[in-house]
Amino acid sequence: MAAKRNYKDSMFRAIFKDKKALLSLYNAIRKTNITDWRAIRLNSLKGVLFHIMRNDLSFTVGEEEIILMEEQSTPNGNMPLRLFFYLAKLYQHSVAQEKLYRQATTRLPAPHFYVFCVGRHDLPPVSEERLSTAFATPSSDLELVVHIYNITDGIDSPLFPDCPILHQYSQFVSQVEARIASGRARDAAIRETIRYCMANNILYDFLKAHDSEVYDMVSMKFDMNTALKVAKEEAREAGWQEGKEQGMQQGMQQGMQQGMQRGMQQGIKKGRLQAALETKTSIILKMLKKGMRLADIAGIAEWPAARIIEIAKKNNLPVTE
Repeated sequence: MAAKRNYKDSMFRAIFKDKKALLSLYNAIRKTNITDWRAIRLNSLKGVLFHIMRNDLSFTVGEEEIILMEEQSTPNGNMPLRLFFYLAKLYQHSVAQEKLYRQATTRLPAPHFYVFCVGRHDLPPVSEERLSTAFATPSSDLELVVHIYNITDGIDSPLFPDCPILHQYSQFVSQVEARIASGRARDAAIRETIRYCMANNILYDFLKAHDSEVYDMVSMKFDMNTALKVAKEEAREAGWQEGKEQGMQQGMQQGMQQGMQRGMQQGIKKGRLQAALETKTSIILKMLKKGMRLADIAGIAEWPAARIIEIAKKNNLPVTE
């Protein structure tokens, strides 16, 4: 019987923690034809310092390369910085401190960074983000390039022909999204998609081995996505209303048009912040009630562990280390 996976894994991560599947993805990206999956070694960082440092997948190939991968549905302009931090920790973790003081140059595996976006029809098949775009002033002294692949079903991704399991993952997500968009409840959409994919030989082996865990993995993913979409819509409505009221008051003194514009901008901003805060707190509470580890909650919510502990105490919920 296959080892039971933890529902706290994302489905993407759970699929590609299998080294044979991961090697297929690596070969598709790097245009190689390595056949020995034993050349891959998965990396992990543990401890309090890495509550919010966990990335989806990190692995080394022999002693030559170190690969960091992330899957996301919402682009994040800070991804180059996040991956930079994680790479530094991996190097620090793997290089003995005394080597730093030797005259001979310490050899390091060459890093490569990849992000896979799913569910986004508005992004090109391939793009990139650079760390240097975040610099306050131009500098060529440091750079980190993140290669972004749009793996949304229907997008002509160059990776699909060489990595069929990646395409099948994309099809699975697309099926769930289509069902939710048609009005199906999230739970029903996920269960219907699992049955559909098994009947149509999409991720069949993975779903057969891990069907009970897959529901929880995907449910958490879409629970988060749905909550964020609802938060944006509620923030927009709340901001418009508050902005309208503030705009009316200011307009009496400075002119209706100017006041409306300023009031709406302030109201939208305030409404978004409040709605986003309430949504994130609600999601954190759900994860606490499910018994998820503090490190995993901090990584998903991108909040400090201390804030999450504070929420748990206020709601008389236990914290799992």
